[in-house]
Amino acid sequence: MNIKTVFMVLTFLLYAHSSWAEREPYEAPAWVAPPPPTSRVHLIDNADGTLTETKTQLMWTQQDSYSELGKCLNWYQAQSYVKNLKTGGYTDWRLPKVGEDGMIYDDTKENILAWDHDPDQPLGLSKQFADGAAYWYWSAEFDDNDLADCCARVAYFVTGRAFWRNLSNCTHGGGRAVRDLKPRP
Repeated sequence: MNIKTVFMVLTFLLYAHSSWAEREPYEAPAWVAPPPPTSRVHLIDNADGTLTETKTQLMWTQQDSYSELGKCLNWYQAQSYVKNLKTGGYTDWRLPKVGEDGMIYDDTKENILAWDHDPDQPLGLSKQFADGAAYWYWSAEFDDNDLADCCARVAYFVTGRAFWRNLSNCTHGGGRAVRDLKPRP
């Protein structure tokens, strides 16, 4: 090693040692929780058993079939249920498309509104909807094929995902009615 290299190494070591000795120990600032996420779902309570989602201009029943009847419904029963509703004085209720269900699924909410109030399976659903709800809802989307019991799409309100189920399936599911917002007849 030449004298110049030795001098540079010694200078670095002296500088590094002196700067470490003068430093105060680092203290991280106290953790502050971030603000809660903002919901993209905006519901107006119409005070007649219905809620209007302002972005889509769709009207929903506050009660689903499970909260009203206390039992699950298969797809055929759910179709009949919504066709016979007169909630809010309206008679044009229908099963929604899965994408429409997605407009009321709220990933900023975790409410124990389901029929069994299981804290391990909170629903992504506003508390403006009625307690005793189903975990998933039938949609109007079904596969019209030659199979006797196949299939309709459902919206699962624990995860926000859509699945296909056999039309006769009834495990913890039901119907939530929707209608297009238009003036009363």
